[in-house]
Amino acid sequence: MGTPKGEINFLGRPLIERSIDALNEAGASEVLIVGGKPFVEESKGLRFVEDVHPGEGPLGGLITGLQNARMSQAMVLSNDLMSIDGSTIRKILEYSPMADLTIPIASEVPQVLTALWKVSCLKILESAFKSGSRSLKSILNDLDVAEISGLDSAKFVNANTQSDIIEYIEDLEEAIE
Repeated sequence: MGTPKGEINFLGRPLIERSIDALNEAGASEVLIVGGKPFVEESKGLRFVEDVHPGEGPLGGLITGLQNARMSQAMVLSNDLMSIDGSTIRKILEYSPMADLTIPIASEVPQVLTALWKVSCLKILESAFKSGSRSLKSILNDLDVAEISGLDSAKFVNANTQSDIIEYIEDLEEAIE
């Protein structure tokens, strides 16, 4: 889209702030941002780390995040979620003791980049990465996975193109009218 997605001006703020606000609303003890430059306010209690595998996709970023996690599990969010909120994250966290990976299912698609990952998954992720895989979905069969259905699919909409953002804003305007 010409600029990193998290930095895109979305409703007057960087898009990544939607995810940061949702994590904070859900009670996150720490928010870790992997890769990119620190362009959001440091006062939000953020910790930035360089991606150990830049340009290698979400699997490399997830590995970096889990390597730097200070707790036994991490709620992972992509930086381009337009409607995520704290109540949705809290619902996902309710399933935390159940599996290595807790994935919401939205519109029949596993949301691996809006999921609760246990740090203990790191060895499997690193092994897949070293063998050449870059797909998060390719390692799901190697993990104990809990899938959550029944969540509002709209909370998982992300901005892959400028038209995604335009459509989202148009839908908001229609809802207001």
